[in-house]
Amino acid sequence: MIITRRSDYAMRICRALQDGKIHNVREICETEDIPKAFAYKILREMEQNDLVRSERGNMGGYCLVVSLEDITIHDLISITEENLSIVHCMNEECVRNTNEEPCSMHAEMARVQSVLEKELKSKSIAEIINSL
Repeated sequence: MIITRRSDYAMRICRALQDGKIHNVREICETEDIPKAFAYKILREMEQNDLVRSERGNMGGYCLVVSLEDITIHDLISITEENLSIVHCMNEECVRNTNEEPCSMHAEMARVQSVLEKELKSKSIAEIINSL
């Protein structure tokens, strides 16, 4: 699992929208130092996953439709990243890890993957933002 800028920007977008009001993309980008091209793509993905809603028109923009109490870093990474596996063989059937001959490295990576996912799910975005 590689956490890219896309995931970082998704977290920043949540922070920019935390007040529940409608914010335009320019404002989000300026507040959170996000390139517009990234912001539009990420907001579209967040909208497709029912986290934000877009409002058209002069006073339009984006607003959260889900409480930040109900969103975790894992949720955002699941939306913004193609692959949640920390190593390639976790994503597909690994020819080195069979039922007949289990691979000890694969087993350890699966354990680490499990711990990482548990931690990414352990706190809501609201808890993280309000922890300062």
